[in-house]
Amino acid sequence: MLLKKSILLLLVLLLPLTIPSLGCAKRVPRAQTAHHIIKKHFAKYGKKYKLTDFGKFPVEKVEIIEIREIQKGLAEIFAFIILQEGGKAYKIRFTATKKMFWRYESWENLESSS
Repeated sequence: MLLKKSILLLLVLLLPLTIPSLGCAKRVPRAQTAHHIIKKHFAKYGKKYKLTDFGKFPVEKVEIIEIREIQKGLAEIFAFIILQEGGKAYKIRFTATKKMFWRYESWENLESSS
């Protein structure tokens, strides 16, 4: 009986501490989700703009550098995009928004190298 009371007391004391942390959890996309969003966007971008490097060479690899929250439902992703045959690498800032799921909002080329 004493064991049940002590477990119940422990749960009552710890529950208020865990609930607030659940409310703020994962307000930015996971690295795997960000990787998928970026790769999918640049595949579509390459089909639409065939004369760009993204149209000539498909994306081989996406390396996520950092993911930051701008505000609730809006995240900023810094990443390197490496193209297949061209060997070019682009450092980009990619903005994703979340309504029901994470999706493309905008992107900016920060630098390019050969």
